[in-house]
Amino acid sequence: MKKVSIKGFPIYNGVVNDGAIIEIPIPADLVELALDKSQDEGAKWDLMCSKLPEYGFMNPIGKMSIEKISIDGEWKDFH
Repeated sequence: MKKVSIKGFPIYNGVVNDGAIIEIPIPADLVELALDKSQDEGAKWDLMCSKLPEYGFMNPIGKMSIEKISIDGEWKDFH
């Protein structure tokens, strides 16, 4: 199983704060959803994000500007 993390900046009151960095490790159970490249990849990404609170992490949608994704330790631009 691949190790995946996302890294970016918090969003507060609609403003990205680039003075702080958030890193969220993606739980192994959610890695398949995070890396999906099918036609439904957006829906699967949203599902993965919505499940993160079940693992003690915040849902980053609307709360984090994701800049990077790490797959097995290799950081890449997210978009």
